[in-house]
Amino acid sequence: MGDRAVTLSGSFQKVTIGASSKLLGAGKYEISGAVRKTVDVSEFGVDIDIFEFGSADGGTITLSDVNYDPTDPMQNYLRTCVETGVKLAGGFGATSGLHLWVNSSSALVVGTSGNILMTNAGKVTADRNGSAKTDFSGKVSGAFMYLS
Repeated sequence: MGDRAVTLSGSFQKVTIGASSKLLGAGKYEISGAVRKTVDVSEFGVDIDIFEFGSADGGTITLSDVNYDPTDPMQNYLRTCVETGVKLAGGFGATSGLHLWVNSSSALVVGTSGNILMTNAGKVTADRNGSAKTDFSGKVSGAFMYLS
């Protein structure tokens, strides 16, 4: 074991639908992370509030700074998922699941009992000295994200 953290180079990362259908133009991805909610269970006469754990929020996934390509089937698929309310399946083997690769062999995916609800697509920004960009985002539902 070394005394340094493992460095994850962006040159080995990618975003795919299923294990192999690459989302062309992906520039950045972000996972907000899970948040465990708390519930106030205090009673009358308690001086300091008492809390218990409640349900958890699996987080939000954001794909930003994506080079806009109106001919890319995967960009069009994510846009269609927002428009029609299609959920992206969980688990590493899911052919319609979102895979956020951290290196050439491991990806972050939602657990098999969960899915990703795509909530945002279609925004396009452009300037005269750059390339057109788009963004996508989705809500993790029913399971936590894990490294497969």
